Amino acid sequence: MIRDTDTLRDSLVFFLGVNTGFTTNGLPDSRFIDFYQQRSSPKLHCAIVGNVVVPGGFGSNDSTPMLDSDPSWKRVANAIDSKGSKPGIQLASAWSGYLGQRKFVARKPSEFIEHARQLVLSLELEVVDSILNAFHEGASLAVDHGFRHVQIHAAHGYLLSLLVDSRINSNAYRTRDKLADLAQFLGSQDIETSIRCSIRTGDDEFDKAGNDENIRGIVELPYDFVDLSSGYYNIDKRLIYPSRPEIVSSRHKESRAIASRYPTRKFIVSGKVMRKGIYLPENVDIGICRDLIANPDFLSDQQNGCRDHGKCHYHSRNEKHLTCGRWLPQ
Repeated sequence: MIRDTDTLRDSLVFFLGVNTGFTTNGLPDSRFIDFYQQRSSPKLHCAIVGNVVVPGGFGSNDSTPMLDSDPSWKRVANAIDSKGSKPGIQLASAWSGYLGQRKFVARKPSEFIEHARQLVLSLELEVVDSILNAFHEGASLAVDHGFRHVQIHAAHGYLLSLLVDSRINSNAYRTRDKLADLAQFLGSQDIETSIRCSIRTGDDEFDKAGNDENIRGIVELPYDFVDLSSGYYNIDKRLIYPSRPEIVSSRHKESRAIASRYPTRKFIVSGKVMRKGIYLPENVDIGICRDLIANPDFLSDQQNGCRDHGKCHYHSRNEKHLTCGRWLPQ
């Protein structure tokens, strides 16, 4: 059955991971805590704190939060929980020397794919295992801090998105096995789980071959939800942050097709899906981001959301933290 989002009263709503830049020495500061507390409410199933680097991992920019045993992380989880949302955390890592491009579209997308292949080829199996173990360590820390949803970030051209893709990593099956073990470990502790993946990279030639197989390998992992995003940061950021009507429409179409292909799995679909007239399969829940950035009360005032001013893309604008043309942090 297909549902119109106007009638999705039984759907779960997730605040998807965003790197706010509200950190001090890699740790969440008062701005960080206030940001998530303001947006949490009983209407929001889960607020997923975004792009948090696992122990020993590498951030995507200088303002990326780093997970450790510091009590500030428990304060974040408690702040979200106190407002009625499930505290969630998105675990991620880039690699040493990673540099996110500031332009939205790369001139030569295939250059990043080739760089990714060479990067993965240079990693010995022991190094890859240590990276995956860091995600397990990070997940354990997150649970200790009070987070009740753990999302694995395997999208956007960050390290895990390369390691799970057999077109880039000949040992991708080993990565998927480790991620399956992690999902089962978290499930044994009644922790809700999700994994984020990119439907496409943005390199059209690369995406033509083996893309369905890559998606299937991720969808079949035993996570509670598959969060369908799109785009690689260093290829085409327009796919990650869809604004143009044709990109939004394509994102919805591709997401619906995947959800319909795997009717027994649960998906989180995003990209302006709270707009009227969007149709979603029964196994789809809703992810929002920029609307809730622009208006912390968006779920009670859905006519007053993001206007695509673009100021939230702070790294592209050579800034240190998130801003918004409609909402301004104190």
